Amino acid sequence: MKIKLILFILLILLLGGAGIGYWRYYFVFGNGVKSGELNYVVNKGYIFKTYEGKMIQSGFKGSNDAKGAAATGIQSNEFIFSIENEEVAKKLMNMGTRTVDLYYKEYLHTLPWRGNSVYVVDSFIVKVENISLNKTETRMNVGEDERISAAIYPDDSNCKGLHWSSSNNAVATVNSEGEIHAVAPGKATIYAKADNKTASCDVIVRDPKRESEHLQEGYDSKERF
Repeated sequence: MKIKLILFILLILLLGGAGIGYWRYYFVFGNGVKSGELNYVVNKGYIFKTYEGKMIQSGFKGSNDAKGAAATGIQSNEFIFSIENEEVAKKLMNMGTRTVDLYYKEYLHTLPWRGNSVYVVDSFIVKVENISLNKTETRMNVGEDERISAAIYPDDSNCKGLHWSSSNNAVATVNSEGEIHAVAPGKATIYAKADNKTASCDVIVRDPKRESEHLQEGYDSKERF
């Protein structure tokens, strides 16, 4: 009877210890994503070599100066993280100073073979940094069609596609392929957007036939006088 009791107590202690160990080191306290400029990723350690990295997050912060007046300044925050997945780590090591979204898990405590940070990155996406169009201005006649092309930088960004739009569909429209159709005389701006980046092209539409008619009417008026 006494042996059974001892075994039962040992089992409770074992299960309790395993539960506490899991809660302290393997329980995922939170999930999140951080966006910013990758600063570095290194592989280091004396016994356990782990992948460690840093991201720089720039933003604006409001504050008060010495006289109590409101002021706004640029503030940089650092996100220190570890990477357990070697494949993800090696890809990030070759990214340089790219702008990326890092998806991470937050643990309550670190493990020496997992990394030095409680924030462990398990995946990432490369953000669009710039969009350039082959034209920033074009002139068209009513009824004409013209296609403009867009280049997204960097080439390996996780772009989900370009969204095209016109500031004035009564003057010029644009389809999902970047093809502009001139509708009526006037000015419109065509926008190409991917993620949070936008590029634009000004479109000036004229109607030569109407302009010719107006010119002829002017000549006729002069002849009457």
